[in-house]
Amino acid sequence: MTQQPQPVFEEAAIAASAPVALYAFPARAWKRDEYAALQDAVPVLTVVSEPGSEAAWAGDSVDAMAERYARAIASREEAKGRPIALFGWSVGALVALEVARLLRERFDIAWVGAVDIAAYPQMRAALAGAPALDAAERDPLDASLQQWLARSAMRDLWQQTLGRMARAHHDMFLREVVRAYGASLPADGPAAGSQEHTLWSRVNCLRLGIAHVVADEVPAPVRWWMSQEMSASPGVPTAGVEVIAGSDHMGVLADRALHAAVLRELEAAETEEKQAGVRIQQN
Repeated sequence: MTQQPQPVFEEAAIAASAPVALYAFPARAWKRDEYAALQDAVPVLTVVSEPGSEAAWAGDSVDAMAERYARAIASREEAKGRPIALFGWSVGALVALEVARLLRERFDIAWVGAVDIAAYPQMRAALAGAPALDAAERDPLDASLQQWLARSAMRDLWQQTLGRMARAHHDMFLREVVRAYGASLPADGPAAGSQEHTLWSRVNCLRLGIAHVVADEVPAPVRWWMSQEMSASPGVPTAGVEVIAGSDHMGVLADRALHAAVLRELEAAETEEKQAGVRIQQN
C-alpha cells in the first residue's frame, strides 16, 4: 500500500491571525498551484495539499482525504477559537463539504464554498443507467488497454485508478477513452503536463467525484459557484448558484468575479465575527 503523505499548509503570514480561517483544497491533492491566482487575490487563503502524492491519490477517496485534512486543520486551529471557512473546486469542493461535516462538532463553520461539482451526480446517474459491455465488446477493448499499459511508464498509477473504479465506471472508461483514442492513446508520461499525465489526472478526478455522494444535509451555509461552461451543460441545476460569467471549468479559479465573490463572503463572515465579539464584551 502506498503511504499517504502528510497534509501541508501553504499560506501568507497574515493568514495565521485572520479573524476567520479560510482553507482551500485542490482537486488534485498535490497541485496547490491550482489556487495561485485566488491566493494572490485573497491573501488569507491557506491551501491544504499533499505534495508528491500522485501514487497515493491514484487509489484515494474523498472520504479518506477529508479525514486527513480535518485532523490536520483541527490540530492547527484547536487553540485559536476562530470560525473556519472551507473552499474547494471540483473534487476539492467535495472534500471541503466532507471536512465541514467532520469538523462541525468542534468548530464554527462560517461557510463552505463549492465550485463546479454539479456534473458528478449527473454522471453517476448516467452510469447507473448505462448498459454493461458484453464480452464481445469488452474483450477487445481490454486487450487494447493491456497493450497500452504494457508500454506506459505510468502503468502503476493507471492500475491503481482503474482498480478503484466500479464496473460501470470501468466500462465507461473502455468506451470513452480506450475506444475513443484507439491507437493514439498517449504514452508520453509521467511528466506533469504530458498528454498521458493530464489524461490520468482527469480520469482520476472523475473517479473520485463519481464515487462520492454528498450528504443531503450540509452542516454549514454553502456558497455554490459555477463556471459558465458547466452551467451550459444540459440538465445541470443552477438554482441557488452564482454563475461566473464567461468562465470555463479549468479557468474559473483565475476569474476575478470569483475572487470578488470569495472576498465578499469572507468579509461578511469576518464582520459577523467582530460584531459577535462586541456583543460579548457588552454583556
